[in-house]
Amino acid sequence: MSELKAIDWTKASNLGLVERINREILHPLGLAMTRNPETGHSENILISDDGIWEYSPDMPSKIISDEEIRKQLKDV
Repeated sequence: MSELKAIDWTKASNLGLVERINREILHPLGLAMTRNPETGHSENILISDDGIWEYSPDMPSKIISDEEIRKQLKDV
């Protein structure tokens, strides 16, 4: 069996995965994943006091295609 590769949450964020997880799964539930960009760790998930989380409309999206994610992960 080959050794499994791993990425930290900063790499996941750079691949647009944290944004996808937040937008598609957590935000509709009133939750938001956070991460420490210095350590690459996600230390908690925040719970909204009003049940709503949204990214600023001014924030550029980091979401990329599944194909591009797979391509970038080949180099890990």
